[in-house]
Amino acid sequence: MQKIVLFSLVLLLATSCQNQERERELRQKEAALNQREQELVLRENTLTLREQRLAKATQVLDSARMQQPTDSVQAGMLGTWATRMDCTETSCPGSAIGDSKNEQWEISYEQNAVLVKATFNDKVQRVYSGAFNGNTLELTAQHLTNETLPDATITVRLQLASNRRLEGVREIDRPGHCRIVYALQLTKDTAVLAP
Repeated sequence: MQKIVLFSLVLLLATSCQNQERERELRQKEAALNQREQELVLRENTLTLREQRLAKATQVLDSARMQQPTDSVQAGMLGTWATRMDCTETSCPGSAIGDSKNEQWEISYEQNAVLVKATFNDKVQRVYSGAFNGNTLELTAQHLTNETLPDATITVRLQLASNRRLEGVREIDRPGHCRIVYALQLTKDTAVLAP
């Protein structure tokens, strides 16, 4: 009987040791799997960040390509221009068809955008920014402090008519169904042309 009890005790001890060994192996395998899973999550996050950076860089490059003067037509639009604006359409009080304005526009390319500074009597009246869309320069007025039309949307579209002349339209939309359209004629300032 003692032998049976001793044998049962040894068998129980051996089984217990085997169970503990299996448990330890299972814990090690589980820890290894958890570590691999964490490594995969880290790699996935790294790839996601790289994809986001690549997408952002691609977007910046595409934006720069869209806006940067890419041919002689677009490059020919840069410079100083004498600008005449003639009102061709209006639904606003205080404005009449035939009204005209003269300004000087400096068209430049800065920080991946086309900038236009419209001046009259050496004072900046308005600043426009925009981009080239094919051979058309599309601009939107930037709001300045103390301006007369703070709630108006002003858009400009220009095309090169000749190497010294631009033509286009300037549209002003104000709240209350008030709209003014000007025909634009810009002539390149001869003082800045090369001899």
